[in-house]
Amino acid sequence: MPPPPIKVAPIKTYSTVLFGGFDDRTHSYYGYAGAVYAFNGNIAADGFLVRGLILYNPYDYTSTAVAGGVVDGKMTSANLMLGYQKNIGNLVARFYVGGEYEGHRLSPDNPFDSNGGDHWGVHLRGDLETAYLSKIYGSLLSSYGSATERWWVRGRGGYNFNGIILGPEGVLTGNRVTKEQRVGGFITVRTWAPFELSISAGYSHTDEVRGGGSAYGTLELSFAL
Repeated sequence: MPPPPIKVAPIKTYSTVLFGGFDDRTHSYYGYAGAVYAFNGNIAADGFLVRGLILYNPYDYTSTAVAGGVVDGKMTSANLMLGYQKNIGNLVARFYVGGEYEGHRLSPDNPFDSNGGDHWGVHLRGDLETAYLSKIYGSLLSSYGSATERWWVRGRGGYNFNGIILGPEGVLTGNRVTKEQRVGGFITVRTWAPFELSISAGYSHTDEVRGGGSAYGTLELSFAL
């Protein structure tokens, strides 16, 4: 009698990733939340995606243009984009395009700050990352929003120690009134799948009126379902 066929459990697939995070440096902190959904039901496969994000950012900076010399700002932003994902060998590439809103409430009002008020525009994002199980890790994430000419680029490289990734990171970001550079390190934990946790910290440098040099810390959490 032939042996019974071997039963292989189906590979678990996920259609959605929920994510959120918190970031802090001198004179600025923000929190955000969002989601990515794969129309084909498999977030790891080639196909079309939709991505949405909301962010809230209190901050302050010095200015001789206002009474008291300090402006307290509160930024609220959101974007919604359609994208496409393509697996290319050991790399995963994603590109998104959509619309965005960015609003700044300044107290007291600074007439020389062009970010003040409500702004709408086009948002672009591109991601390039090594495959999920790759031992050598690398990622390059970038975005641009026309509402306030805001741009953001983050590069990471590291090694995957059986689901725990360690390595350095660098961040360049800015808009039409300020810019920031960061150098630090990160740890990403994937051993709790479908949860993923990433923590990074290091040195941030921005314009003197925006805080100058300081430490920064970032925490990001995602969940696939």
